[in-house]
Amino acid sequence: MASGAHEHEHESSAPLDFGTSKTVNLNGGGNGNISNSSGKPRHTATLYDAVAGRVSSAGFIPRRLVFSSTRDTPSSSAAPVPPEAVLFRRKNAPTRFAEDDLYFANERRPGIDLPSSDLLKALHCYASDFYSRNTTDRGGGDWKSLDETALLALAILMEEVSTLSKAGDMVFTEGEEAADSSLPTTRKPKGRASKRLRVDQSQIDVN
Repeated sequence: MASGAHEHEHESSAPLDFGTSKTVNLNGGGNGNISNSSGKPRHTATLYDAVAGRVSSAGFIPRRLVFSSTRDTPSSSAAPVPPEAVLFRRKNAPTRFAEDDLYFANERRPGIDLPSSDLLKALHCYASDFYSRNTTDRGGGDWKSLDETALLALAILMEEVSTLSKAGDMVFTEGEEAADSSLPTTRKPKGRASKRLRVDQSQIDVN
């Protein structure tokens, strides 16, 4: 256990290596800005990017990856890093220990069960990719729209649906409305209405 604690401590203090041409400032300034060789600030590496699987140990993962035909091992620049790696390597981040990890402190609190981390990552990644590919501004208008409690609420809802049945996802759908032609015709006889009218009229005359 002691060796694991030192390993976590070493990881939290070591900066991510993002190369010389572009670097992600995770230990200095606290803003995590990416800068190119000219010093012009670019996009910021945030936890949202890490959860969506866009950040690797070498910076942002390119949209189009090119691999050598002679390479038989995956490149570290194409492997996304977990969000806790980005979080705990920032400036003034707390030290992590294997026997008392702050990141998973909720697991040691009885009676408080948060959704699975894998489920949260899957939902966030799906929503991020969906809006980036199906909107004209590539999801720019929905930036950070599924953060914090909104993501937790969606995950809790998905867990509740899974307990209903195999068709639990049907609670999110609306029933199909039948066409007018398929509905049975229920027309009242003409004589019934006129008879009711005559009865009412006779009662009026008697009174």
